Parts: sequence; C-alpha cells; structure tokens
Amino acid sequence: MVVEIEGKRFDLESADWQNLDCIRIDADTFHLLENGLAHTISIIASDPSSRKYTLKIDGEIKEVTLMDNLDLLIEKMGLNSTKTKKLSVLKAPMPGLVTGIKIAAGQEVEKGTPLIILEAMKMENMISAPHQAIIKSVNVSIGQAVEKGSVLVEFDV
Repeated sequence: MVVEIEGKRFDLESADWQNLDCIRIDADTFHLLENGLAHTISIIASDPSSRKYTLKIDGEIKEVTLMDNLDLLIEKMGLNSTKTKKLSVLKAPMPGLVTGIKIAAGQEVEKGTPLIILEAMKMENMISAPHQAIIKSVNVSIGQAVEKGSVLVEFDV
C-alpha cells in the first residue's frame, strides 16, 4: 500500500501497518505514535470509492490518497483517469458512413454519451464521448462518408 500525502509518497508494507500504534479517540479522530512522536489525525472528508481523504493532521489540512498494487499498476501503464488528457477533437476510428448524429453544438455531454453512429462494413458503431465536455461543433452530417482520422466532433476544452 502506498499513502500519498500532498504529492509525497510513503510505501507501507503490511508489517508497517501492524506495527502502527494507533488508537481511535472517536468516530473520526485517531491518535498515532510514529517513531516516538504523537500525532492527532481527524477525518474531515472521505471518498472511499476513489480512496481520497481530507485529513487534519496535527492541525494541518492534508489531502491523502491510498493506493494499492492495482492502482500503482494502472498508474504505471498511464491508464489512470486523473492523468488522462482531454481531447479537443474526436476523430473517426475507421472509414465509414455517418448514419446518425446524437448531439448538437453547445450541448454538454458526459463520458460515454452517444455522439455519432458510424456504419462500417455493414455494422453500426456508436462513437461515444471519451470524457465530459461541451460540443463546440459537429463536423459531419448524416449520409457523409468519412475516412479514418477525419474530425467528427470538436470539444470546448
């Protein structure tokens, strides 16, 4: 397990967790001894699904993230969403025929929102929003043939 406190990482093995001298004072406050130094830690906010916490450690507010081996592997592979760059344009992943347009300029979309239906090799392919965005422009029309890499949609980033 890695504990990241405001960008600084601490690698904790299971033996480290077992050797912590930590006492719960109340539902959100703990007393911790580390190398003979006493610390008071209070949980101010928590999001267990993302493993992000806001803690008050010895009177100072700190942003903390807990990362397990899977989180570290995802980060190493560059697949973690926190570092995903937002696209300014969405390009056709293959040549095909535009058979449907599900959005309009100015519309706000969430990640996964259907944008364009592209028919290729007699199959309809739904092209979805890669992230939350506002549609700046739709650069294709129904019935238009597009080549791979053609700009379908522009996003306001």
